Amino acid sequence: MGLVDFLKGSKIPTTSFTKFRNRLIKLRSSGIYPYDFNLPKAISFSYDFWKEVKRAYKYTYKDGLERAFSVFWADGEIIFTEVKTGSSKMVRSGGSIEVKYSHHPTKKGYARKELYLDQKLLKKADLYHTKVPKKLEVQYLFNIHTHPRHISKSKKEYYNFFSAQDIKSLISSKAIVTGLITDKVWLLIRTDKTPRDVNYLLDSQVTPNYLENDLHMGLYKADFGKKIYRYKYVRE
Repeated sequence: MGLVDFLKGSKIPTTSFTKFRNRLIKLRSSGIYPYDFNLPKAISFSYDFWKEVKRAYKYTYKDGLERAFSVFWADGEIIFTEVKTGSSKMVRSGGSIEVKYSHHPTKKGYARKELYLDQKLLKKADLYHTKVPKKLEVQYLFNIHTHPRHISKSKKEYYNFFSAQDIKSLISSKAIVTGLITDKVWLLIRTDKTPRDVNYLLDSQVTPNYLENDLHMGLYKADFGKKIYRYKYVRE
């Protein structure tokens, strides 16, 4: 048994996707960034999340074009935007979420909830008027994108890590989290100590150790469908 297997088999505290999501919502609402010591050591994501991840990965694996999607919290529901297609070097995610409530056309005392993604009706539900929230809450949680595989001269597959532009985009957007899909899944969480200006950053500087130690970010890594672990606690 290797070190990684031993550590993963030990009792590393795990945060559920629900708890992780709730933390992000509170942080986004208050406009602050997490403290490093409060970051989870491991996170377990939902089946729906992994379904979207695998779908984006398969598309990129087939044609070599980057894909991206965003994760939103919309009035009590996790919403994944449509997977966007980019080039072999970059992709921009998008997606607008809107929630509407109206009087039900036939059921007295009921309201109709309609959830729109990119101005298209995604789903609707009927609920009793007392269940209608007093305040609608739609929060952007994070974006995740793919990087295509490359073949070395020795015919081995490899994937590029986060680029300097990935990090710059995270910082400039004031988002808390960003994700990357290669043959693994990487998650990056900025903290209160992460620099606000990283325009100097070069691709050659962006390594796991640099992100953790110099940019004070929480870096996570996972196999598809598995728990995602903080890089500095579990390394291969």
